[in-house]
Amino acid sequence: MFGKRKIEVNAIQDSDLEEALKKTDQFEDLIEGNIKCRSCNTIITEKNIGVIQPESIGMKLKITFYCEKIDCVDEFKRRLNE
Repeated sequence: MFGKRKIEVNAIQDSDLEEALKKTDQFEDLIEGNIKCRSCNTIITEKNIGVIQPESIGMKLKITFYCEKIDCVDEFKRRLNE
């Protein structure tokens, strides 16, 4: 038989994402199409977000985005394990 593997998944609801983006001053950028996937430079929309990653830049918090393409999500995983 196949064994079950437990995977922890951190998720965020749409309403929480909006609040987080407003706190990081990135909400308007998302709406205006100014945020791109860190991996492939695809414009990020509400419908193609694959991964969001908070990052501290100096004293400011910023959210980095990866689109839902499997290659981009894999790149996020690789960077996470470095």
